[in-house]
Amino acid sequence: MNVDVLAIGAHPDDVDIICGGTLAKLAARGKSVAILDLTRGELGTRGTPEMRQSEALAAAAVLGVCERVMLDLGDATLQDNLESRRQVIEVVRRLRPRLILTHHWHDQHPDHVATSSIVRSVMYTAGFPNYPAAGEPFRPNEVLFFMGHFPFEPSFVVDIEGYWGRKLEALGCFKSQFHQEGSDDLPTGISQPDFFDRIEGRARHYGAQIGRSHGEPFYAMRVVPVDDLVDTYAPFTKIYSSREWEEQQGRKT
Repeated sequence: MNVDVLAIGAHPDDVDIICGGTLAKLAARGKSVAILDLTRGELGTRGTPEMRQSEALAAAAVLGVCERVMLDLGDATLQDNLESRRQVIEVVRRLRPRLILTHHWHDQHPDHVATSSIVRSVMYTAGFPNYPAAGEPFRPNEVLFFMGHFPFEPSFVVDIEGYWGRKLEALGCFKSQFHQEGSDDLPTGISQPDFFDRIEGRARHYGAQIGRSHGEPFYAMRVVPVDDLVDTYAPFTKIYSSREWEEQQGRKT
C-alpha cells in the first residue's frame, strides 16, 4: 500500500488536535492519508486504551483517513531505541508515504520529543536494504514537523479555511478526553472548557498570517522547494484600491 501522507503522533488524538485540518483537506483533495499513533494512551488521566482506540478510529473516519495504526510503545515511557525504530520502520515500509508529518522536537511532553527523535532516526535508515526490520526498503521524500506546546517560526502555514468544522467534528469523537458537562472525570489540560477556544486562537493567528481564517503551521528542516512562484502565491489575499474594490463588489452583485 502506498499513501501520500503519514501523520505520526505519540498518543491517540495528538495529530487530530494539531494538524487535523491539514489531514482533512488533503483527504478531501484526493490524497491518501494515514495516521500512526505510537502509544495507546494507557497512562492518560481520562478514558481507557480501548475507549481511546475506538475514538481515534471514529475521528479518522471523519477526517477521511484511509488507515489508522496504533502501536504499543509505552505511554509516558516512549523512547527512541532500536525496538521503537524497528516497529515504526515496518509501518513506514508497508505504507510507503511520500511525506511524514510529526511532532517538533522542542515540546513540553517527553513522548512528543521521543516521537520526533524516532521519526528523524528512521527517515533515512528505513531505506537501508539490510536494516533488521520487515518490509521492502523505502525512504519517504520528507518529514515535516507540526507545532505542539511550544511555538516556532514556521516554514509555511497550511490554509485550512473551510476545514476547521471538519477538524472540530473529528475532535468531538474524543469524548473521553475533552470537556463534558456533568462529568466526574479528573480534569486535564485538554479537558478545560476553553480548550477548543485556545486551539482556535492559534489557528486564527496563523491563518491571519496568510490572509485566511484558519491555518496550521509546519517546520521543514530543509529548504522548501518551489516549482512556480506565481502558483505558490496565487492564494494570497489581494489588496485592492478603492476603485478596484468597488469593481470587485459590483461583479459579485
